[in-house]
Order: sequence, then C-alpha cells, then structure tokens
Amino acid sequence: MPYRRLPTTDVARLKALHSCTRMAEISGLDQLAFPAQYIHTLRNIINKLEGAKHQQNQARRHQIAFNREHQPNVVKTRLYLSHFIQVLNFAIIREEVPESARAFYGLEDYGNRLPNLRSDADILEWGKRIIDGENQRFKKGGIPIMTPNIARVKVWYDQFRDGYYNQLTANKTTMRADQKMIEIRKEVDTLLAAVWDGIEKFYSAYPESERRELAEAYGIVCVLRKGEKETR
Repeated sequence: MPYRRLPTTDVARLKALHSCTRMAEISGLDQLAFPAQYIHTLRNIINKLEGAKHQQNQARRHQIAFNREHQPNVVKTRLYLSHFIQVLNFAIIREEVPESARAFYGLEDYGNRLPNLRSDADILEWGKRIIDGENQRFKKGGIPIMTPNIARVKVWYDQFRDGYYNQLTANKTTMRADQKMIEIRKEVDTLLAAVWDGIEKFYSAYPESERRELAEAYGIVCVLRKGEKETR
C-alpha cells in the first residue's frame, strides 16, 4: 500500500506549501480539506522559508567569492614567507647573520628547515612571527634581510590576513544561515504533517484511489513501497 512521504528538499517543501495555499484560495471553507486555522500559518511559513533560503544562497555566494579572492593571497604569502626564511637561513650559513638571530622569529628549533606553512592558520601565525621578529632584530642593529625584504612580505601578509578574517566571517554567516534553514525545515515538516493529517481525515470515507487523487491536489505525495505496483 502506498504511503505518504514528507518533502525531502526545500523545493519540494515550497511546492507542497503552495499547493495547500492554492487550494485554500479556490475552495470554500466548507470544501477545504484542512482546518482553516492553518491558512495564515501556511502563508507566513512560505515567506519565512523563501526568505531564509535566499539568505542561505546569498551567504554561500559571498563565501565562495571571498574564498576565490583569498586563495591567490594564500599562495603569494606562503611563497614570500618561505623565501624570506630561506634567505635568512642562507645569510646565517654565510655567517652574515648570527645563528642566534633565529630566536627573534621563533625559529631556533628549526635549524635550516622551514616551519609548517600548509594551513591558513599556520600562515597567520608565522607571518606575524616573521614580521615582528625582523622588526625587532633590525631595532637591535641587525642588517635587514633583502629579496624579499620584510616590507614586501608584510604587504602580502596584510592582504592575506584581511582575507582570512573576511573568510572566517563569511563562514560563520553561512553556518548561521544553514542552522536557520534546519530550524525552519523542522517547522515546515511539522506544519505539513499536521495539515496532511487533516486532509487525510477529511477524505477518509472516500475510496482509496479517489482519496489519493484528491489529497495529491493539496501536495500530498504518496510513494509505492518496494515491489508494489500502481493500482489506479
């Protein structure tokens, strides 16, 4: 025997909600198959779902756009940081800079190796260490590292940092929009279940095939179980 199934997508939810409100518009109150008290609630929740879906889509578009803008800065900043540290290490090998200078950057345990710069968080942390360390070393009388110099590194790091925080904000906005959609979907499903219960009760005395046809006009979806065949 076919069973009814609540919508599983937002498009299907809106279609079911609009089917109910459309039937409310073309039916008299004595012919309406669900309690009239739900009409206002149905209209409100349509606006609520459509608005939340719009905000979710907008948040995701912004997130994608920020990520697209951010990635070139990630690549460039990682490149400049790694090159700066390599040049520093070469200067130490040539004895132009004392080995103890690594302590300014927090690199004393790395020797000639590069720190991990794989993630955005790594770049954010090491970028600040390298910039602050070079400025402190220079104030102590050290010769500046060139090609790249720290000013050039900072230009890319500042762009990276701004993009990093913009992306974090965009991610949080998307997460809030996603959570809002989860809450509204539950609200929609609860409302549809209650409305559909009323519709099925209204048509309970009708033959099964006619009952299903009448209920489908309200957006109720009936699904055949595995192995069942359509009897209509």
